[in-house]
Amino acid sequence: MSSRRTFLAAPLLALAGCGFQPVYGPGGERNPTAAGLGSQEPRLRDELAAVRVGPMYERNGQLMRRALQRGFEGSQPGLQGRYELDVSLGYSTEVLGFRNDGLATRVRIIATASWVLSTLSVPREVVDRGSARTVDAYNLPDLQFFAADASREDTDRRIIAELSDRVLLGVAVALRQRVAATPAA
Repeated sequence: MSSRRTFLAAPLLALAGCGFQPVYGPGGERNPTAAGLGSQEPRLRDELAAVRVGPMYERNGQLMRRALQRGFEGSQPGLQGRYELDVSLGYSTEVLGFRNDGLATRVRIIATASWVLSTLSVPREVVDRGSARTVDAYNLPDLQFFAADASREDTDRRIIAELSDRVLLGVAVALRQRVAATPAA
């Protein structure tokens, strides 16, 4: 039993030795701003709260923009913006299941969010860029139109939540590196 514990603890000790710090904070909080950042934590919170999300179109884009805004502002709404985050959201769908008569029974959605974080200063400086991708699916039950709509909306909510978490995490990592590279004022 102790050899298994040693086997599992060895990679964690190696990561701790190279300066790895988890983005998710202690106590099970799922908030990048609550990470164990030591003296840099308030500066990172300020940087995250200063991110403004650019306009996103279509209904899913609006939902994602709202989720990102809530994630960035956190407990510090109203800080002056210093960064702009431009996100483009793309969807592709494919049919997975068919009935004997050819009607679709299951649909898979592949969603991609590409983002660019830049400063609001003149001239603009690109801080970081990245992309996130997620896959989800829903069923199309026979002659259950309300159930199919509800299933599609639930799938969209899951996709938006997953993509916004991944974009938020990517921006938090980029800003954390930026904060670590600049001396405290």
